[in-house]
Amino acid sequence: MYIFNVIIVFSIFFFSSIQLIAQDKILLLNGKSYEGKFLSKSEDLVNFNFEKKSGKVKPFSFEMNRVYSVTKEGDKESVLYKTDTTIYNYYSKNEMRMFIYGESDAYKRFKTKKTFAVGFAIGLGVSMYDTYLSGGYVCDNGTQVSGGLFKRQPSLAQIIIPFIVPIVTGAIKPKMKAKHASDPTYLMNQQYIDGFKKVRRFKRIKSSLLGTLAGVAVGMVGYYITPNPCQ
Repeated sequence: MYIFNVIIVFSIFFFSSIQLIAQDKILLLNGKSYEGKFLSKSEDLVNFNFEKKSGKVKPFSFEMNRVYSVTKEGDKESVLYKTDTTIYNYYSKNEMRMFIYGESDAYKRFKTKKTFAVGFAIGLGVSMYDTYLSGGYVCDNGTQVSGGLFKRQPSLAQIIIPFIVPIVTGAIKPKMKAKHASDPTYLMNQQYIDGFKKVRRFKRIKSSLLGTLAGVAVGMVGYYITPNPCQ
């Protein structure tokens, strides 16, 4: 009898755990997917509930023109995407699926640490060069000041360079590698490649912008903490 009760309790716990873990899934046209509880859909919106780490449930609505499909737990995927040139949906359902796969792989597999590092180095380098004084000068109080780093007032270069670097970075087209694709055969599909390149360009621009801003910021901190020899 005791063993029978243990089996019942264990079974209840096991199936309850499955119920908690199993979730519905929504796949968006931008390559991102989310898990939660599907509530309803209308002509314009798809409504989901998402559980935060704190345990609180947050309702969220996605515009229909952003959604590719919804998969209910234990059910088949329901594709909501439709080809419609009036809203720039030129791809067929299968073509858009491959485009989304390309976006998703770019988000997960394409790294931008080097891009950030290059942007940081350029931002810091420009900041240091811009505030470097090659000669010397005499202060109003008669103090002779020799040249050096962070001794010249910054110019507009500090503001301009964070915009130039991302533009140049976005124009560069690095070669796609097999390691970037979750399935090497995807590299033979043009829609997959287009989706991957779209997100790759976005990530490179964003990373180089943040890196350059960080480099300029560090340079400006160095400038403002350097004592003024004329005071």
